Amino acid sequence: MPPSSAFAIPAEAAAVGRQDRRIRLLLLTDTPVLAPGGSERFLQNLATRLPREHYRVSVVQLHAGHMPLVGQVSSRLPGVQLQSQPVHAVYDRSGLRAWRALRAMLQAEHFDIVQSQHEKADLLNALLPRRNGTVHVSNRRDMGFKKSARLQQLFRYLNPRFDTVVAPARQILSGLARFEQLDALHMTWIPNGVDTRRFAPATHQTRQDARRALGLEQQAVVFGCVARLTEVKRHIDLIDAFAQVHRASPQARLLLIGDGPMLAPVQDRMSALGVADAVVLLSFRDDVEAILPALDALVLASSSEGMSNAILEGMACGLPVIATAVGGNLHLVQHESTGLLVPARDPISLAAAMQTLVRSPQLAQHMGATARSRTEREFSLDAMVQAFDQMYRHLLDQRAPRRA
Repeated sequence: MPPSSAFAIPAEAAAVGRQDRRIRLLLLTDTPVLAPGGSERFLQNLATRLPREHYRVSVVQLHAGHMPLVGQVSSRLPGVQLQSQPVHAVYDRSGLRAWRALRAMLQAEHFDIVQSQHEKADLLNALLPRRNGTVHVSNRRDMGFKKSARLQQLFRYLNPRFDTVVAPARQILSGLARFEQLDALHMTWIPNGVDTRRFAPATHQTRQDARRALGLEQQAVVFGCVARLTEVKRHIDLIDAFAQVHRASPQARLLLIGDGPMLAPVQDRMSALGVADAVVLLSFRDDVEAILPALDALVLASSSEGMSNAILEGMACGLPVIATAVGGNLHLVQHESTGLLVPARDPISLAAAMQTLVRSPQLAQHMGATARSRTEREFSLDAMVQAFDQMYRHLLDQRAPRRA
């Protein structure tokens, strides 16, 4: 269906919807669903991979950006209805307008499940009137590092309004129990999944081709970071660490894949430390699977992390991962097995881990192979979607009858 910025639902469409016996799922998100971030990729995968014969999926993005073209929606979100309702803040007129529009949607279309992710969507979901048979789910994608003490207090009050709070990392749920007093009976853990066919170990030829395309020497030891250039991703720490590695091993190179507000400070630090010629800035890329074959290892220096899709994609490509010991990284990266964990905001420890892999290529290859095996075994995309399907059906059974 074509995207729309309005919520008006023709009576005949609503009537058809009521005759459709598929599970009706409404996904709410603060961000543009076709944006390149990890939480957006998760939503795209979930919305398009749930079995279409059993689910009818609608997505509402509470974002002020322009709606994508019809062709983009049909190609990247086939079978999904996408609408937009910009919200500046839940407590202003835009928030009230969105709440009213969502309430009208629920009354007209009788959704079985309303699932939200990010703060605005969660607040609106929690404040919607409850309808018999409708399940409300909060999907937490990060450690909540942006939440103020006041907002945490508000969620302590609102969390019981959700039938469950689902998260991709146990560390996220532990943080919710600690800071928002979330009851364990309201928690569900479903790890992220990765497309292990799209992200796969490189052949010798694809590795050579990828390096040639990026202007990298075949003998270089290449580290890569796939993350938006934001403060929480701590690219400055990574540049500091890489400068130490490059002084000891001049063949080392660093690829930064992503854009964001920290670009200028990162460039300034590269110049100040004399490593600008050894760092490749690639900005945003939608073909990460074509770049990862050029790497010897993936690095993530975040000060806070949920469950990183970038780490999963690197592991699926058979890369060892160096990551900070925060959030979901602790679950994904098995220290000295699939990669190395280091303290956050500690460039010296980060440099030491990177230098370990420079000096021990056989160790790096062994860790990468182990990471690939673990990804295939525990983090497949099919397993993630199946887990959400099972959770939805379980919650609906508890709320039966689910049809109006």
